[in-house]
Amino acid sequence: MGNIPVNSCATAEQNMISVMESAFMSAVKSGNIPGAVIMAKDSTGTIDYARCFGSRTVRRDETRRLPPMEVDTPMRFASATKLLTTIMALQCVERGLIDLDENVEKFVPDLTSMKILAGFDDVGKAIMRDRDGIITLRHLLTHTSGLSYVLINPLLQQYMAKGYLPSADKFGIQSRLAPPPVNDPGAEWMYGSNLDWAGRLIERATGMDLERYMQENLCDPLDIIDMTFKLQQRPDLLARRADQTQRSKVDSKLRYDDTVYFRQDGDECFGGQGIFTSPNSYMKVLYSLLRNDGVLLKPETVHLMFRPALDERLEKQMNDHMDSATQINYGGPMPMTGLRRNFGLGGIIPMEDLDGDKWRRKGSMTLGGGPNIIWQIDHAVGLCTLATFQLEPWNDPICRSLTQAFEKAIYSQVPK
Repeated sequence: MGNIPVNSCATAEQNMISVMESAFMSAVKSGNIPGAVIMAKDSTGTIDYARCFGSRTVRRDETRRLPPMEVDTPMRFASATKLLTTIMALQCVERGLIDLDENVEKFVPDLTSMKILAGFDDVGKAIMRDRDGIITLRHLLTHTSGLSYVLINPLLQQYMAKGYLPSADKFGIQSRLAPPPVNDPGAEWMYGSNLDWAGRLIERATGMDLERYMQENLCDPLDIIDMTFKLQQRPDLLARRADQTQRSKVDSKLRYDDTVYFRQDGDECFGGQGIFTSPNSYMKVLYSLLRNDGVLLKPETVHLMFRPALDERLEKQMNDHMDSATQINYGGPMPMTGLRRNFGLGGIIPMEDLDGDKWRRKGSMTLGGGPNIIWQIDHAVGLCTLATFQLEPWNDPICRSLTQAFEKAIYSQVPK
């Protein structure tokens, strides 16, 4: 599937699309990216855009060709999984299985029984303390439960280095659930394994594993047939999936990454980062939320998702952290510093327009995934966009620049 043209626009606006597409084609030709899929839809049907560039791998097939990237190419969506798990958790809330603000202990006592890692004593022994307060589903969905990731938290890195945590040979979810909390619930915003735990909560609240629950409650309603946590059980997807590509830190060249994610499934479903699907199918989810069509969630629940969930203190703490952690860059193509942000149930919410009426508006929502995948939903404009590269490491400057160009070109097409 190639380009679905945007409806007729003024010459200058159409030129922005042409210039943007040329930039993507040039990036492929020069070997800066292997390929990409970019998609956009608006709520009125005026904009329905999809464009594919390059190939889904840097490895040539048996005919010495590079298989093309397409809108139905299965990819690893990594942390973009978090939006899907948030939707499923909120379905549980709608069905009365759990309240957003009740203690999650009856569903995940293995989480709530953990003590908090407070530091280390003079001989290097971990200092563990009792938790102050209860953990709720709202804490998990807004990354305020006290959990973090070993990858980004120095205290947890020391904890692993001292032998308290095994370094996983594969991406089994147990390794993601093993690290203890490092703060009390509600004390700070901290990106971490919250949605992995939310996935386990969904399983225990519904009596179904997350794969089955997702197939019946997210995929079937949207007629999605290529979304799974269990890639190894889907030979049809394995046969045409994209490879993961790495940009070398030494010479910036692209190299095939024989990542474990594509070789073996985790021991459990990975609610924070385990989904494999195509851009086309992921866009179906974004578009359903954009239109607020009631298929996945009630309209009032979608409104709740997009409501800033952090109070003034937590918002300031999150912004201070994000401004100082530009090496992580949680916001993808958004400005890395100086932007006021909040967090909703599912993603980051900019609390101001990004570029007047030329780009994302206040109140939109966004998050991404490690292979330079960025999604965003903007109800103020009535637009959702998706950019997928399947290229690591995250926050790649070339992918980031191309995503900005793509989004701004699409915003130029929005009827004034």
